[in-house]
Amino acid sequence: MRQDTRQAQNRATSTTRSGDAGLLRRLNLSAAVKAFLTAESLTVGDLRSAIGVSRPTAEELLNALLEEGFVREAPGPPKVDRSAGRPARHYGVAAENFNVVGVDIGAHKVAVIICDLRGEVVSLRKRDVDPALGAAERIDAAARLMEATLRQARMGRERVRSVACGITGAVTDGSSVKDVRTLSAGRDLNVYSLPGFDRIDVVAEVSARFRSDVLVANDIHLAAVAEQWRGAAAGARDLVYIHAGRRIGSAIVIDGRIHNGRHGLAASVGSLKMLGWPEAMSELDRESRRLAGPTTGESTGESTGEGVRALFEAATTGDPAAMRTVDVLAEALALGASTLVHAIDPDLVVLGGGLSRTGEVLAAPFRRHLAATSFDPPEFRVSLLGDESVALGAARLALDDIESRLLGGQT
Repeated sequence: MRQDTRQAQNRATSTTRSGDAGLLRRLNLSAAVKAFLTAESLTVGDLRSAIGVSRPTAEELLNALLEEGFVREAPGPPKVDRSAGRPARHYGVAAENFNVVGVDIGAHKVAVIICDLRGEVVSLRKRDVDPALGAAERIDAAARLMEATLRQARMGRERVRSVACGITGAVTDGSSVKDVRTLSAGRDLNVYSLPGFDRIDVVAEVSARFRSDVLVANDIHLAAVAEQWRGAAAGARDLVYIHAGRRIGSAIVIDGRIHNGRHGLAASVGSLKMLGWPEAMSELDRESRRLAGPTTGESTGESTGEGVRALFEAATTGDPAAMRTVDVLAEALALGASTLVHAIDPDLVVLGGGLSRTGEVLAAPFRRHLAATSFDPPEFRVSLLGDESVALGAARLALDDIESRLLGGQT
């Protein structure tokens, strides 16, 4: 009996040690990936010093990354002293071998960004779509745009290692979209969800039309990810992000991570009717159509890009009606931001989306209303990315997917 017990304990200890060794290797591999991504090139000695491992371990990690095609031999820095003998071999990231695609499937446009492994943008294309399009037609438009973007970049599909896209609406479990208009509090929020997406398996439909597995996330959340990665929120740990385009929304980042909540509905303050988001957008549509002319937007009942531009140009030149419309929108957005500011007390508030590119026309009244409604307003910044943020955030999600699969040996 004692012998059986000792044998069981030995097996358990062996299993634990094996698990510990596997975890340690994954941690070392993750550190090696990050070291290569932040350096032009590294020798085995450089890698050893960067991640604090022995030379045999550094060589093992390098060989694993060479086998995956993640790194390759690269030219080193110019050698100053040529009398020191044979130079050490340098290795660098084979960035072009691991491309990702980020897709924005929105209400008024689809957009595609191709990035290399370092996150550098290889190609970007956008295309306007009819806001009345059904789910299948809208996904098809995005898939066709991805194919056109790949052709433009002269890139074969075999080089695309991961695809991710942002979808309007609350993505609840990675595959389904909750149409907030079906909720009692969201009955009037017709600017939030795309027609038909709540009745399909989004991941399955998108993957089928894109002919590859596709990650799906809420578009506003991805916009916040992009701002934190490459935009105005770089370095912020806690963030309130307000998205102002031809629809509006919000997201929150807590301790460096998007906070989704139980059902993907975190930060959905637009459902609070006292904030007036639907009314502000309706007034924006009406005034935009008036300034753009009698035929613009009649087919859809919504303002066009030309109409919105005309509205903000009129506000810039002092048109009273246009200025009032922009102020109503800015106040509604600021009230939503203030609600979230009081909930999480963030480091930063970022105003993003296509309308953020109007500059101080929208930013100035937003800043004024935020200051008037927040106990202690945090720092405020305007997006550096505008309407490219969703596709860029999707590319970041795809890059994270590649890294996780590298560590799991699944690339």
